[in-house]
Amino acid sequence: MKALVRRFVEDRQGATAIEYSLIAVLLAAALLAAWPSFYDGFMASWTNAGTVIKNAVK
Repeated sequence: MKALVRRFVEDRQGATAIEYSLIAVLLAAALLAAWPSFYDGFMASWTNAGTVIKNAVK
């Protein structure tokens, strides 16, 4: 049992995947935290694009 625990603790094979997952989670959290400050400009851009398309079709 002791050898099994030691082998588990020393195994670094999945460390890179876990690190990349943590980076992805941190980036997603940062984007979600920043979203309210960009929301109004983002929606205004889409509204403007919709208006341009609507007027072009007329």
